[in-house]
Amino acid sequence: MSNLLPRAASRLSIATLACVAVFTLASCERPAASVQAEAKPAPVETFSPPQDVFQRDARAMVGISYPPGLERFPALARILVAHAQERRAALAAALEKTPRPAVPFELTLRFSTVADAPRMFAVTADEELYTGGTASRPGRTVFLWLPAENRLLTPEEMIPNPAAWSRLHEQIRQSHREESASLSAPANERAMQRVFVPRFNSAGRIAGLRFRTDNGDEIEVPGGELKALVAPAYASWFEDAPVAAAAPTIATATP
Repeated sequence: MSNLLPRAASRLSIATLACVAVFTLASCERPAASVQAEAKPAPVETFSPPQDVFQRDARAMVGISYPPGLERFPALARILVAHAQERRAALAAALEKTPRPAVPFELTLRFSTVADAPRMFAVTADEELYTGGTASRPGRTVFLWLPAENRLLTPEEMIPNPAAWSRLHEQIRQSHREESASLSAPANERAMQRVFVPRFNSAGRIAGLRFRTDNGDEIEVPGGELKALVAPAYASWFEDAPVAAAAPTIATATP
């Protein structure tokens, strides 16, 4: 009997150690599995460039075209698609008010690249929206994209002073008077929009900004005349700016 007790104790010790070992291994494996799950990379979002649209039925026609090269700026492409969806919503709202128009309604939206420089990639959206009446309503929107910052630049950010806009619009009116022998409307009745297209020179600086008047004419203001009107952070972007000027605080692109 005395010989059986040590043997039983020995077997019990071995069983206890085995249980402890199994528990230890299981407790070690759980954190490892958790760490492995946390280390799993997130799925990469694939980008599909927006596709042109052409739809037509008895009630309306929609035509939307996008420029090439938008795969370089996926965030900008999504903004352009959102703009197109917004304009399509405007057409849909008009159709709700006039479910069966005598003449089909129409939305034409053409996106075009107007500047492709290291500092800025600019796209215009030229629109023709017809929802009844004798003529369509034209419109233009400009998207100024800063590649170095992956964001849009608003006209008010480049020219923040309202007095500068008043001075600029008066300069545009004066230029229009000199270039046009007869005006379709008095200059003081033509509301100027804060919409411009930049023109870059071979050195990558802005040689001028082109503004469009209400009757479709385009007037360019030279870059050298704009430096005093724009925000200091952007003054060195314009033509004739000193080469040794301090780098702008919000732009990292080089000419």
